[in-house]
Parts: sequence; C-alpha cells; structure tokens
Amino acid sequence: MYNLSTSFDEYLRGEQKKYPQLKVQDIQLLRKSLEKEKQIPFISEKKLIAFLHSCYFDVEMARITAIECYKCYFEVPQLFCNLDPRADDVLLNYDCTSLGDLTYNLKSKNDRYLYWQFKDTNPEMLNYMAIFKVLYMWMERTLLTEGTFDGVIIIINTAGLSWRHILKLPIGAVSKLLKFLQEGLPLRLKMVHVLNTGPSVTMLLNIISPFIGKELMSKIMFHASGSINVFDHIPKNLLPFEVSGSGKSHNFYNDCFYEFITEYREWFLEQNCELKKYAVARN
Repeated sequence: MYNLSTSFDEYLRGEQKKYPQLKVQDIQLLRKSLEKEKQIPFISEKKLIAFLHSCYFDVEMARITAIECYKCYFEVPQLFCNLDPRADDVLLNYDCTSLGDLTYNLKSKNDRYLYWQFKDTNPEMLNYMAIFKVLYMWMERTLLTEGTFDGVIIIINTAGLSWRHILKLPIGAVSKLLKFLQEGLPLRLKMVHVLNTGPSVTMLLNIISPFIGKELMSKIMFHASGSINVFDHIPKNLLPFEVSGSGKSHNFYNDCFYEFITEYREWFLEQNCELKKYAVARN
C-alpha cells in the first residue's frame, strides 16, 4: 500500500479513507503537545497517526501513549535501539521459534492474526528478547507500509514449554516490555489466545501476573490441550494445520514473516542510529 518514498499527504489520504475520524487538526494538536516533552525525540507524522489510531483518536491519550512508548525505548535500548533482522540472536530465534502473520496477504484494515510456537524446544536456544525484536520489527514495518488496521490478535501455542524455558525469563526487561504493551503500544491489541496450557503456563503466569493490569488480563484467553473452543474465536481457515486449523504450515508463515522484516533491514539500521544518537544527547 505504501513504501519509504510515500509522502505524508498520500499516507494521510490513505489512512483517512480507512478511518474518516482521523483529522489533520488532531495530528497538529498532538505534534504541538509533544513539542514540550524534551525526553522524547521528534516523531514522524506517520507515527503520530499510529498513536492517534491506537487510542481511538483521543489526542490526550495518544500523547500519553507516545511518551510511554519512547520512555520504554530508552529503558530497554538493547531491544528497541538494536533492531537487525540479520543479527545473530534474531537468526538463532528463527531456528528456535516460529512467528508468523496468518493474515500476511491481507489488503484491508481488518484485524491481523499473529501466531507463535516452538520449532526447537531446547531451552538453550530460547532468547525472549529476540522474540520481542522480531515482533516489534513486524509492527514497525506493517505500520509504515500497510498503515493502521483495526487491531491485532496474538495466538501463542505453548506446546513444549517447560520450567527450563521459564527460568531464562529476564524479569526486569519483561516487566518493562509488559508496561510498553499496556501503556505505549502504537496499535490496538484486541486479544491474546494461549493454546495448550498446562503447569508451565501456570508457573509463567504466576511470575509475570504482578506486571499485568486488569485490562490486559481481560484480553488473555487460555485454551487447554485438546480444546477446540479456540475455533469459536479464531477462524479455522487461518490457523496452521499443526494446531488442527486448515491454514498452511506455521513454517510458511514464519518464512514470510522474516522475509517481510528483512526487506526493510536498512531502514531498521537507520532507525537504530537515530535513536542511539538521541539517547546519547539526552544523557
């Protein structure tokens, strides 16, 4: 729909066709309100649209969300300022876990469905930060080239999860990333479906629940192993056949996902440099 050379005016027209409630004056108000915030860098007009959309076009909420988003960038710079689809940790994650956009060929503003599962359950290979990096790069590329959309539904297949994986959880970073997810995310998170739940999921939830607010918790739905009620919430034709869906293999979606973010590798590297320069200047 868009590319790096797409002008803001063209991008704005495309977004207003999808969401007529998007107003130029609200973008201008948001820009003006953020000029007073010295702890965050300049934000592009295209990104301002994402913040407005994520907050259902409430200018004050968009302002707060943008501030929290960039605060998290600098609190977890090893993630947000270090994005590279070809980095060693990201490539290792490709061998360990599968992350895909089940709606990869969607050309409308409808909800996007993301799916995750293990490829290799060896705990030594698991890198939580790399998973977040890949997910975040998808979000940035999607907002830049596809624009805003109604919302995202995340499906997490926990088959193979063990206590050994959970022991590797970086609590400090994860607590900040959960705050980002709840207070600084520039898109609408609709639901999180957790498949094949068991004792390990309970253990994980006990660890991270202190960092999860009521609103986010209300969006998480758990599905026990063998349960078919997930099809009441997610179209069966979308889910990979590995979880009894009629879609393609998770490997297909994963390959498309990595190709999608790798195409914009140079842009991610440029964004890293800009954020790092600002981080040095603000300190």
